[in-house]
Amino acid sequence: MSLLPAPRRIVTGHNGRGRAIVVADSPVPCEPTPLKCNFAVLYETHQFPASLDEWEDPITTRTKSLANDKGVVLRVVDFPANTKTIYHRTESLDFGILHEGEITCHLDDGVRIDMKAGDVCVQRGTIHGWTNYSDKPARVYFILTAATPVKIDGKELRDEGFVREEVESGGAQ
Repeated sequence: MSLLPAPRRIVTGHNGRGRAIVVADSPVPCEPTPLKCNFAVLYETHQFPASLDEWEDPITTRTKSLANDKGVVLRVVDFPANTKTIYHRTESLDFGILHEGEITCHLDDGVRIDMKAGDVCVQRGTIHGWTNYSDKPARVYFILTAATPVKIDGKELRDEGFVREEVESGGAQ
């Protein structure tokens, strides 16, 4: 069930003469997940820096986790009204940009961060969860960039709180 209109993804590239062209322009529907929110992966890279030489649409391949260890994932997440998600951590540097609605980020130390449209939350490998306390859906655009795991007293803080198969989205199933 769609909560908000599918985001439109426009991707540019080059023709054989090196001129700028549009290589993709279409809505990307959000898919329901077992995490009580809907996902749409809009773009993904698997190396840094990314190669822009040839166009191969990255969303035709299924995204296997929330983040990847070699590149960037651009994902839109729609949170239904009055919904709480799981606490989780990714091995990534994440930028969450609240586009529509209201959302609250909860940290594992009890801190609550209330966000309104236009706010940006930068997650640096921390345990967190999201709650939409309002009666309207919320939409957040997330850019997840590859990062090394956080190390505290010699212990690495790895991905946790989710099952990879439950967060796969897009592409062929």
